[in-house]
Amino acid sequence: MEEYRLFLKLLDDDMIDINSILIKNCQKLNIDANDILVISMLSRQETKGSKLFYPEKMKIKIGLNSDDFYQSLEALTKKGYLFIVSRINPKTGKNAEYFSLDSLYRAIVNLYLDSIKEDNDKNIQTFAEKISSLYERTFQRQMTPLDVEIIKRWSDEGKFSYEDISNAIMDAAKSGKSSLKYVDQSLIRDQIKKEENPEYDDTSKVIEYIKKKWSK
Repeated sequence: MEEYRLFLKLLDDDMIDINSILIKNCQKLNIDANDILVISMLSRQETKGSKLFYPEKMKIKIGLNSDDFYQSLEALTKKGYLFIVSRINPKTGKNAEYFSLDSLYRAIVNLYLDSIKEDNDKNIQTFAEKISSLYERTFQRQMTPLDVEIIKRWSDEGKFSYEDISNAIMDAAKSGKSSLKYVDQSLIRDQIKKEENPEYDDTSKVIEYIKKKWSK
């Protein structure tokens, strides 16, 4: 996942305040203050290049009593946020414990991706509501199932701006047409004109059109 790799890079470069993220999302992640202390310590150690797990040393540095510390470790492990494995330490040749917070980081990334999706869905809903409201005000009639389907397609595809649709609806009203199907066909015709004739489009597309002509 590209977003996950970006998160790790920003974390390694000290561009992300993991404590702020944990505090802000503690309810969604279902973690408490002790969990945040433990995660913060492990994350700082990890960004310094070490994943060796020394629970007794960590407990002393954090300042938690044994019960709270080990309860937090157990809770984080059960939630899948903390993994601890045993393997040979290549430097000493002896068995050692290592920790991983990868699942926690993925959970955090997914939280923000879900938040972005929710915001986008709200924007799409607002767009559709604005079009619906404009249509009903302009033509003084309720929408048909076909009208709803057309507006949903406009929202999903994002090919036409609110201004484009608004202008097309006004033009349709002036022509005595009250069908969104007519408006849709008008928008498609205008789009085809823009693709075939650069003078209908914006400046950047005109420039691209000229470049293509010159290259022939």
